[in-house]
Amino acid sequence: MKPAHPPDSPVEDPSAESRAAAVQLGAVMKRLHKHISSKVMHGMQAELTEMDLSFSQMTALHHLRACGTSSVTNISERTHLSLPATSHLVERLVQRGLAQREENPENRREKLVSLTEKGKGVLGQMDSGFVSAYVTTFAQLPSDTLRAATQTLQSLLDALDANSADSASRACPSSPPSPQENL
Repeated sequence: MKPAHPPDSPVEDPSAESRAAAVQLGAVMKRLHKHISSKVMHGMQAELTEMDLSFSQMTALHHLRACGTSSVTNISERTHLSLPATSHLVERLVQRGLAQREENPENRREKLVSLTEKGKGVLGQMDSGFVSAYVTTFAQLPSDTLRAATQTLQSLLDALDANSADSASRACPSSPPSPQENL
């Protein structure tokens, strides 16, 4: 089944061997996701309800954490909402103290949005829920299996991090430094 939206970082033409290995890893990750997803989604739904946040608002908060500062247009593209809907979403985040909005000094018609400390705290709380779901699932396994998995996943993450500069620039197009960095 084809994804509804193209991936954020297009993959350069991988070798047939890399492609086959990626398909195998994808299948394994899908199996892992089946063990984790119900715990994560249950916790996420409860937290979103408790915090009165929509999924689009949470997506915007995660985008702001990844990018530091973003225009309303970039948030609109990331959340797949219209500009007016995104402006309303940003206004709600600002009113709740989760984000701040400032005029772009290089383009006074454009507004730049960034996370506040309270917004970072909300994301940290959500992160704790994700980690808790993994710990609950994995704690029942033998420690040598967990250490081996950790080592393998760390190697995978190191390789992804080494290739992440291009994907970060695509995920956060032309984001200026956050207002705090300009001080």
